Amino acid sequence: MSGLSPAQLEQQIRETESRFKNMADAAPVLLWMSRTDGMCTFFNQTWLQFTGRSLEEEWGVGWAEGVHFEDFQLCMDTYADAFNERRVFEMEYRLRRHDGVYRWILDRGTPRYLPDGTFAGYIGSCVDITERRQLEVDLRKAVKVRDEFLSIASHELRTPLTSLKLRAERLHQLATRPNADGAAPIDVGRLERDAGGALAQVHHLVKMVDVLLDVSRIAEGPLTLDRDELDVAPLVAGVADRFKEPASTAGSPIRVEIRDTATARWDRFRIEQVVTNLLSNAIKYGAGKPVDVVVDRDNGSARIVVTDRGPGIEAEYHRRLFERFARFAPARHYGGFGLGLWIARVIVEAHGGTIGVNSRLGEGASFVVDLPL
Repeated sequence: MSGLSPAQLEQQIRETESRFKNMADAAPVLLWMSRTDGMCTFFNQTWLQFTGRSLEEEWGVGWAEGVHFEDFQLCMDTYADAFNERRVFEMEYRLRRHDGVYRWILDRGTPRYLPDGTFAGYIGSCVDITERRQLEVDLRKAVKVRDEFLSIASHELRTPLTSLKLRAERLHQLATRPNADGAAPIDVGRLERDAGGALAQVHHLVKMVDVLLDVSRIAEGPLTLDRDELDVAPLVAGVADRFKEPASTAGSPIRVEIRDTATARWDRFRIEQVVTNLLSNAIKYGAGKPVDVVVDRDNGSARIVVTDRGPGIEAEYHRRLFERFARFAPARHYGGFGLGLWIARVIVEAHGGTIGVNSRLGEGASFVVDLPL
């Protein structure tokens, strides 16, 4: 029918197979072929270079020796089910590379047929998707962190907003109450208390919004510093003085010890922010005990140490403590976004310094900031 003799037809088939193998060996993806009994009879050079094994070793089901044991059964079941139903399949599994490292592979197999429609086995291609899988894992973690942060943020913002709303409603009632004869006089004391409480909650909200703005600024790129000659000792003393009232209310008076002065070109606002965050945390977790602040010099650096006598921090959390959204204390007991120490670390590192913590469970915590002179 084709006008070719059996010998010519066989020669043409061999030439076609040779061309296919040459193309397959040059392909950047891993290619394989199987017979009608499911045994694999061909792997291109890309596959063999990836696994570091010979065609004889991969022949039949030898290739499955490189599949990770956790993925082996699902891989075999997927292949067998698709093979029996003569359908296209796609699966992901870990395959051992020539260096012993397991890489995630996306394997797609397609049934192949002879010109007369007879089933002839499968042909498949594999691509390394390890980086994509890692990106998916990272993305899921990022989404989880985002959702947790949104939950924390909504809770933290709602608390002062609820208080502010109640105080504003009472102020409105006092302001709009009829002042006719016989009406009760306006309670000036209550008016002052509600106005003062409302103002305090507004300041609290402003601070939280400032924290969120800082996060967005830092996320946009490197932190910009407005450097000027600065003596860190009076700065620390000034911040501690501003915390005098809240510290006294919490039963954690601040004791400042200036052992040495230290002057360099630093960003005043940002260094104040670091000290503010550390003192705020020390009072929050201080368990009603004194908070010590020490300013000193050490090996060419200005050193600021803030020590509380609170519950302490387990060693396994020390490094993670300075990461974004890190929260290890129960949210119902301690508020906050889990951003203060992360922002402090970014500021200190932008100045070329370091920040760390010395703490053991039940023994309080000392946060140490070193700023190069």
